[in-house]
Amino acid sequence: MKFNWKSLALAALAISVSACVSSYGPYSGNEGGYGPNHNGAAYGDQGDQRWRQRYSRTYNYNDDTFYQQCRNGPDPAAVIAGGLIGGLVGNGVSRGGGRTGGTIAGVVVGAAIGAALTNNMDCEDQSYAYKSYYDGFNSNRPNSDYDWRNEHNGHSGRFHVDQYYDDPDGFHCATYRQTVTIDGRQRDSQGHACRQPNGAWAIVN
Repeated sequence: MKFNWKSLALAALAISVSACVSSYGPYSGNEGGYGPNHNGAAYGDQGDQRWRQRYSRTYNYNDDTFYQQCRNGPDPAAVIAGGLIGGLVGNGVSRGGGRTGGTIAGVVVGAAIGAALTNNMDCEDQSYAYKSYYDGFNSNRPNSDYDWRNEHNGHSGRFHVDQYYDDPDGFHCATYRQTVTIDGRQRDSQGHACRQPNGAWAIVN
């Protein structure tokens, strides 16, 4: 399969797999939980440059649709309060744009592909969906399902990680599928995502 790498500049989903620094240190390229055979150069000193050459740019919370639209709204899965919004490492940005002083990381979903994944979801739906993305990509468990259901409106979704692999530059990647049911109508999507040197995942097609 041939990917259109240049399309990432127009649309991306990024999902950060870093947790609070009290639990995890910086990614070095060979830790357990992210695949056994990484190219060290992909996540070493030259990682950012190699990523930009292949995928054009990186993504953080400033690109995140949930943070932009719902940071002051309902968040039943504690995406923001629980530190699941990616790109907040070293910023501690909290609800309302303030700073908490803590170092947190998590999920980033942004641009056209991110908008497509969460299309027609309200803030509660997106909160549950973001948690499934975070759990799915961060688990390193292929062929696994991550389900959510919003009891307030009956909306539901299933996020499925098919398999993990390393791209030609050694970046850790995964194939995924998503099925969401909104107001009785089912919508399916699928694609590939790769893990950035900063710990976030970005959709590559």
